[in-house]
Amino acid sequence: MKKFNIEAMKPLRIKKKNGLLKIDPKKFLRDRQLVAKSLAEALISGDQEAFQEIIMGYLSVVNKEELARSANLPIATIRRVAAGSNYNIETLLKITSAIDRAA
Repeated sequence: MKKFNIEAMKPLRIKKKNGLLKIDPKKFLRDRQLVAKSLAEALISGDQEAFQEIIMGYLSVVNKEELARSANLPIATIRRVAAGSNYNIETLLKITSAIDRAA
């Protein structure tokens, strides 16, 4: 069996016409319907890390005051969740429900 050798690897060349897709994460995160679907998929697949990243990403681009009103939560709670603090299931349900209603 051959040993792995990084020096023997050839660089990947991407042709201009077949280049990588440009994805604007802010545009994706502002699409509440896509966010809701992505959260549901992460939840169903049991991917806690993806779920938390989606929530934190969404909270980074959404108007937190509007979400707090819609979710019936204090703005401080929304800011703590956006900062990556732990949150309970009640908070999570209120946030996801508000995202889904707005979608």
